[in-house]
Amino acid sequence: MLFSHDRITQKNQLNTFGLSGLLICAIFANVQAQALKVKMVLSPEQIRVYAEPARAAQSWSFRNAYAGVLGLGDRIKDFEAVGKAGENAVVRKLAAGEYRSDQKATSFAYSVGLPLPSRPGDLSHVSWLASDYGFLMLADLLPEAIGEDTVQEQSVLVEFEVPVGWTVGSSISPSEKNQFVVKEPEAAVFLVGHSLRKTAKTLESMEVEILATGEWPSADAEVLKIAAKVMKKYAELTGFRLPRKSVVMLAPLPASQSTAFWRAETRGSSVILLLDPRAKREKWIPQLGVIFTHEILHLWVPNSLRLKGDYDWFFEGFTLYEALLVALDLKLITFKEYLNTIARVYDSYLSYADDLSLIEASEQRWTTAAPLVYDKGMLVAFIYDLVTRQESDARSSLADRYRALFSSRAAERLNANEVIIGLLRSSAATDGFPKAYIETRNTIQLERVLPAYGLQINTRGPITHLSVGSELSKEQYRLLHSLGYRQ
Repeated sequence: MLFSHDRITQKNQLNTFGLSGLLICAIFANVQAQALKVKMVLSPEQIRVYAEPARAAQSWSFRNAYAGVLGLGDRIKDFEAVGKAGENAVVRKLAAGEYRSDQKATSFAYSVGLPLPSRPGDLSHVSWLASDYGFLMLADLLPEAIGEDTVQEQSVLVEFEVPVGWTVGSSISPSEKNQFVVKEPEAAVFLVGHSLRKTAKTLESMEVEILATGEWPSADAEVLKIAAKVMKKYAELTGFRLPRKSVVMLAPLPASQSTAFWRAETRGSSVILLLDPRAKREKWIPQLGVIFTHEILHLWVPNSLRLKGDYDWFFEGFTLYEALLVALDLKLITFKEYLNTIARVYDSYLSYADDLSLIEASEQRWTTAAPLVYDKGMLVAFIYDLVTRQESDARSSLADRYRALFSSRAAERLNANEVIIGLLRSSAATDGFPKAYIETRNTIQLERVLPAYGLQINTRGPITHLSVGSELSKEQYRLLHSLGYRQ
């Protein structure tokens, strides 16, 4: 063990960390010397973290907000540090998640409270521990900065001490001693708990694994089958094979939080998926498939791109629409359900004021209540797809822009909005599209747009209805047929 966690001997524990850390470096000889070495000891609703940075430091800064979840820094408690000579270093708390010492420290320790989030929507975004399982995300468990070093730019060597009967699962393969080399701590997720099950396969040169806990209507192999089917579709759509193992972490929504069927986030190579364990068997696989069409696409966009900047309008809004098309193509939904989904999104969009461009909405995503990047982004993607199909006589679509994105310079750290808008302007019919729908504060009016494409919209009742027109031209029929319409 790197540490004993008896609080009485904590000073000695911190002092001996450097010697024990050498054992990790011997095991992982290829890990660079600047790695942050960490041990996490789990107990009910909290963990104790012991750490040794590559360089002595006297300041530590923790994340205080993520995805609209505030006050993360308040979870940090009992911060302690040890100086170069083995003495206790006096540490002052400057603000939530901000600590400083007057002297350099070679090792430090702290506790993180991990109760269930009060809002169900936060369950997939931040770390928490329930009685028999939980999710640990290094982004909110480790300092963002230690002294002058940014943790995200370092490798982390992490070891877990878990309760009896618990195991740890991740997209990162551990050593025989369950020690993990984490090269991208910002994206690292660990599922911990009783009786974790692994089911894996390789397809299209990509490795995918289901890491599950809990009891479900279908076997893990069936869940893996539908996930693999969706992954294969996206590999074909983008022309890009994921280079690393992808893991779907499947766990039950805690009973006190199961006010919705599911909560999810895709981070790095991990799809975090929390589902209501009371799901009905006959709806289980279709619903799971629809969820996968959105979440698994995030393994490609944005997680496999190196683009920089705020472009949530594309990787959320456009991805929602492209996922809807894939669900239709895989026969997870019908064409009528496709139209109904667009109608529901339009109703949602009309329920609040739209006073931002999509670029502005992306920059303010977590500071505004209106879901513009989702609703407006999806509706703009829908219109763009119609324009592209009409211009090409149904031979091209939005999907072709995804393939172009991965075959262009998207692997470089370029401005995302410039790259994607450039791709969207790639034809005569779409040259002015980004200016009209993405970069300026224009509102969406489907009533004016859809008739040209053979679609009718009725907004006079309590909910919007979309339908196919009674008299279609040959061009309109080809367009709608390319979407999945069958008469």
